[in-house]
Amino acid sequence: MQLLIKWMIGLSLLFGLSWLGNWIVATLAWNVPGNVIGMVLLLVLLLTKVIRVEWIEDSAGFLTKHLAFFFIPIAVGLMSYGGLLKAEGVPLFLALLTSLAVGLTVTALIAGRRGDAS
Repeated sequence: MQLLIKWMIGLSLLFGLSWLGNWIVATLAWNVPGNVIGMVLLLVLLLTKVIRVEWIEDSAGFLTKHLAFFFIPIAVGLMSYGGLLKAEGVPLFLALLTSLAVGLTVTALIAGRRGDAS
C-alpha cells in the first residue's frame, strides 16, 4: 500500500509539473512546448532539492519503461501522410540524421568533459 501511495505521489508531481508548464506557456503566450517548461521546472526543483529523486523515480521509471506505447498513435497518424512523406521524405530523413548526429556529438562531448573532471 505504501508503494502505491509513493507511486501515485510521484505520478501526481510529474503530471502536475507538466500541467504547470502548459499553463505557463498558455498564460505568457510563449512559443515553447509546455512539457519542455515542465521539464525545466522539474530540473530546477530537483537541483534545489525541493523535490527529491526518490519521490518520482518509481513513477518515472514506469513511464520510461512503457514509452514505446506512447508512440503508437504517432506512427498510426503518419500513415495518413503517405503522399507528404513521398514528396518530402528525403529532406525529412536528412534533417533527422543531422539532428541525431548533433545530439550524439553534443552528448559525447559533455560526457567526455564530465569524465575528465572526475
